[in-house]
This record gives sequence, C-alpha cells and structure tokens, in this order.
Amino acid sequence: MTGNDNLPLCSSYRHEQLQLDFKVGNDFYHDRYTDASAGWVLAASILIFFMKAGFLFVEDAFVSEPSERRRVIISKYLDTCASAIAFWLFGFAVSLGLQPAVLGEDRDYILWFFRFTFSSNTATIIGGTLIGEKRKMKLVAVFLYAFLISSVVHPYVSQQLWSDVGVFSPFKFCNGTVDTVNGKLTIQYTSNHSPSSLFVLDFAGSGAVHLLGGMGGLLLTVCLKIEQKLKDHHKVGRQPQEEMQNSTSMTAKSDDNVPVDVGEQPQQPKNFWKWMYHLGPEHIEYAALGVLILWTTWFAFNCGSTESISGGRNDDPHAFKIYHAIAGRIALNMVVCAGSGGLMAIIVAGFVQLITDADSINTNEIANGILSCLVAITGCCAFVTPWVSFAIGLVAVWFYHLGCYIEYKLDLKDTARVVPVHAWSGMLGLLAGAFAEKSYLLEVYENVCSCQELNLSNMEFNIGVSLAHQLLGALFIIAWS
Repeated sequence: MTGNDNLPLCSSYRHEQLQLDFKVGNDFYHDRYTDASAGWVLAASILIFFMKAGFLFVEDAFVSEPSERRRVIISKYLDTCASAIAFWLFGFAVSLGLQPAVLGEDRDYILWFFRFTFSSNTATIIGGTLIGEKRKMKLVAVFLYAFLISSVVHPYVSQQLWSDVGVFSPFKFCNGTVDTVNGKLTIQYTSNHSPSSLFVLDFAGSGAVHLLGGMGGLLLTVCLKIEQKLKDHHKVGRQPQEEMQNSTSMTAKSDDNVPVDVGEQPQQPKNFWKWMYHLGPEHIEYAALGVLILWTTWFAFNCGSTESISGGRNDDPHAFKIYHAIAGRIALNMVVCAGSGGLMAIIVAGFVQLITDADSINTNEIANGILSCLVAITGCCAFVTPWVSFAIGLVAVWFYHLGCYIEYKLDLKDTARVVPVHAWSGMLGLLAGAFAEKSYLLEVYENVCSCQELNLSNMEFNIGVSLAHQLLGALFIIAWS
C-alpha cells in the first residue's frame, strides 16, 4: 500500500483526503483497508458481481422463444457495460460527494469496485419488469436507464445515506475541523450535532439499492399502463359505434351450447389467488437456480458491507478489533429471516393450491417470498437481533403479497414481480431499521468510525421517532426515483 498509511477507519477522513488531493494535485493511490479487510471486500465484490447470473436465470425463466432469450442476455450485457462506464466517469465521485465531481475518480480502487457492484445491480433490477410482454424496451432505452442510474440516480442516494456529507447519513457526525499543513490532512473532531439529529439506517441497501430499483420498475409499468390506456381510448374514439357493437357481441357456442364471447380481449382472473399463483409455462428450474445463486451471493452483499473483517489498523486505538463478529451476526440474521419467511411462503403456496384446486404448488412464488425476505433484512441486518429477523421474514412475505395485490387491482404488467419483491420489501427493510439494537449500532458506527460524534452512547432511542426518520428516508428515495 502506498500513500498515507495512517488513514483511520472512517468515512469522513477518506472523503476529506480525496478532496484535499484533488485541490493540491495529488494523484497517488490510497485506501483505508488492512490487507485482510482489502481481501475481504474484494472477494465480496466479485461475488456481488456474480449476482448478475442469478438475475439472468430468473428473468430467462419467463421466456421460451430463442429470440426473447437472446434479448434477455443482450440486455444484461448492455446494462452491465453501461453501468461500468457511467460509474467510472461520474458515479463514484457523486457517491463520495466530491466537490466538484471528479471525472473518472478511481483513487480508492477496492472501494470503487465494491460501490460499482451495488450501482450496477440497482440498474439490473429493473430488467425483469417486462420480460415476456408484447411491449419491449428498446436496447437504446436499456443503455440510457442503466447509464443514468449508475451515473447519478443511485450514486446520489448512496451519497445521502452512506457518505459523510449526506443529509441522512450517520457518518455525517464524523465531520470535524479540517487542518492542512504542507498538504497533509488532519481532522480534529468536535461534537457539533445533538443526539436527536436526523439519520437513516440502511446498512447494505434495502433502500439505496432495492427500493430505488423497484421504484424504477414501478415507473416503467405505470408508463406502459398509461400508454396502453391512451391507445385504447384512441382506438375506441375512431371505431364506429356499430362496429364496436359487432366486435363486442360476437358469440359462439361452446360444447355445452353456452354462448361464449369471442370478440373481447382475455381478462385477468377475478380471483386474486388464481391470478398470482397460476401455473404458467415458466422454466421453473431456471428460476430456482437463479434464486439459489442470488441467495448465496446475497451473503457477500450484506456481510461484505461491513467493509472490514479485521478491524482498523494496529496503530488505531479506537478500532473495533472483533469486527468479524458483525459479519457473523449479519449471516445469522439473513439465515433466520429467509428461513422464517420461506416457511411462511411454502405454507401460503400450499394453502392456495388447496383452495384453487391447482395441480401443484407454484414454486416461483415461494422463490419470490424468499427473495423478499432477503431484501427486507438487507437494510437492518447488522443492527437487529435474530428474533427481530425472524419477525421481519414473516412480515416480508405478506408485504410481498400486498404488493402483488395492488398490481392485480391496477392491472400492472410486472412479469418477474420486480415491484413487490424489491420496492415493497425494500420499504419494509428501511422501516425495520427503527428496531435496531443500541449496542449493535455502537459496534457498527461509533467504534469503527474512530470518532464519537454520533454520540449513540448518550442517545435515548425512541422507536416512534426512529420510525419517522426511516420513513422520511424512504420517501426521499421514492421521490428521487
């Protein structure tokens, strides 16, 4: 490692050092990691990038035509490449809050790669919305939305939630007085914030990744719905009245001599459960493989968000020396949450099979229930107890069903259930941050950040106030998307 070897394990110090380097013309490489932590974050980043394969298999399960399957693959290639260039040119600098934004900022290589995987996966989430529908998103549009999300949309949310200059970020309390002597940066920390100051907890991205990506999918489905309504209205307005009557009154006789209307477009089932749990022609083995890939790589997504496995440098007296315990707690909470929610999803799917007299259980909805649990635990996985994780899993499955019911009532086209899985469960993940354990927050923020400005040890936690803060953060993401 070169450059300043005394960087503490603190977000604000890294930001201020990069800002100073930009002003004085320094261009050396530096990061904040020990060798062990650098390996940990790099390995996690590689696995997070492999989540692309999981999304690809899940989306490919809903199409059967070779041309459609090729389109899914091309879209995945395109959004990945567009995200890479966009994040390199603009996104990383925006996520750090550098002023002015530095074109092609990359002086913290490992952090750059880690943050890129988050930004790229945010863009990938939207891809499952219109899979198998007659209306397709043009490849130019795929490029544009991926580039926009990775250059500005996700990085700005990341800045507000995770950088030391963000309005909603806990790390903003680490700011202090900056002194520069001969180009060397030092920070004298001072307590300028009251314990009641606003901050939002989103440890690994329930909001910054999943709620944001899910809202992008919702925007796409709503635009498609509006377009279809306008086309239908235009068609009806031009069609002669008598032709309308003829086209809508055409009937035929069924085998039971019952008149059957053959002039109207097929309508969705009147029973919500039959609509949601219908057994379609999907390749269920592809969907199952995709979900298992996502489930496995999700551990890297959340555990790797500790950005450390060995604590700070040996010369840092404030570093939390058993930081690997936090990664262990994250894994435990993920297993418990997905386990409880997965069992709930299996029970619901079995019950629906009985009441609808279906041939078999819909395994895709079980898979989506598990994914919803993983989305919901992502934002609070480092802060909550296993019992809270157990409850989050149970609630997440019903949040997912609520999202599906709303899509059913509004007749929105969302093939892979992107909005219920990511947007609704992402919202739950943010709200669940209000039930964080105070001692866990101390471990994650105060002890690791090498400064005491968050003042958590003296803060009286009020679930109502925390819930309001978390809801405000969710509304900010929804409005920005």
